[in-house]
Amino acid sequence: MPPNLHKVNKNSELIIPIKGLSIGNHHYDFVISDSFFESFEPLNIREGKVDLLLELEKESSLMSFLFHFNGSVKLMCDRCLEDYDQPVEGNFRLIVKYGEEFQEISDEIIEIPFTEHRIDLSQYIYEYIQLMLPMKHVHPDDELGNSTCKSEMLEKLNELSKPATDPRWDALLKLKKK
Repeated sequence: MPPNLHKVNKNSELIIPIKGLSIGNHHYDFVISDSFFESFEPLNIREGKVDLLLELEKESSLMSFLFHFNGSVKLMCDRCLEDYDQPVEGNFRLIVKYGEEFQEISDEIIEIPFTEHRIDLSQYIYEYIQLMLPMKHVHPDDELGNSTCKSEMLEKLNELSKPATDPRWDALLKLKKK
């Protein structure tokens, strides 16, 4: 194993000990799995397996974390209510500065007290995965552009989406057309 490569098994917590960590580059491998997603509410991710390569560059007054995600999560389709696999892939950066108290300076920069001995990355990892999800959770279309949703549910949706007509309005529309 190369120097400063930290192998993390999938059951360990996502807490990085920062006191005593040498200045320089450090690499961590995490597997984000079902037990991780179950610990967050509300639970829109049913299950998943996402590989995370974390690069940490520690300097004397700050740390730079680079997160590299690759995997998939299981979501419930908004259209047919069946589960489907959603690929996730992305990169994010978090800068951690030392200061007097905990403080979020921006989306990418936080400040932690000088006395802090470790940093829990769980919430950041969860939020980054959420950012990689599409706004609308639907099955992907097939090669021909057809929906891969459950066909029975699509038929029911089509039936329900037909506009109901009111006979009184129909009579008025006939008058309007004359």
